[in-house]
Amino acid sequence: MANTRRDFFFLWAQAALAAHEHSANKVPSSPYEFKLFSPAEREALRRAAAAIVPADERSGGAAAARVEEYIDFIASHGSEPLKQAWRAGLAKVARSKDVNATLLKWCRNEFRARTEDERFFVLLKGAVTEAFYTSEEGISKELGYQGMGFLMEFPDFSRDKTERPANYRPRLQAHS
Repeated sequence: MANTRRDFFFLWAQAALAAHEHSANKVPSSPYEFKLFSPAEREALRRAAAAIVPADERSGGAAAARVEEYIDFIASHGSEPLKQAWRAGLAKVARSKDVNATLLKWCRNEFRARTEDERFFVLLKGAVTEAFYTSEEGISKELGYQGMGFLMEFPDFSRDKTERPANYRPRLQAHS
C-alpha cells in the first residue's frame, strides 16, 4: 500500500501539532493516558530510549523527557502497518536481556537497513530523537536554547581570520 502526498502531509501536520503540544505543556494538567502501548511495551520503549539518549550532566535524557508518551501519541495516530511495526519491534526489545547489545546489532546497517530489525531501529531512533529534541529537556537543557533573539553584531568574527585554502576550488559554479 503506497502512501500519497496527502497522507504524508496529514501525518506531518499531526506530528507537528503533537510536537507543539508536547513542548508547550511543561506541566500536564493530568497524567498522559497511553493509547497504543501496553505496560510491557512502554517499559521496552523506555529502556531502548534511555540507551539511545542517556542522561548526562546537561539533561535527564529520554527518561526525563518522557519520550514514550510522545511516541505513543504519534504512533497511535499512524497506520495499522506502523502500529504493527512498533508492536513487533518493542516485543523483540522486551525479550532482549541486553538492550544496548541488541540496538548495537540492529544499527550496523542503519543507512542500508535490510532486515525488519534494522528498519525498526531506524524508526525507533528517529522517533526517540524527535521526541527528545522537541521536549523542554532536549531543547532547553541539552541544546541550551534560550528563545528567539537577535544580535546586532557577530562577536569573535572578523574578515582577517577568513582566508581561502590554497587549493580551494568550488564544486558548484554559477552559470552565466
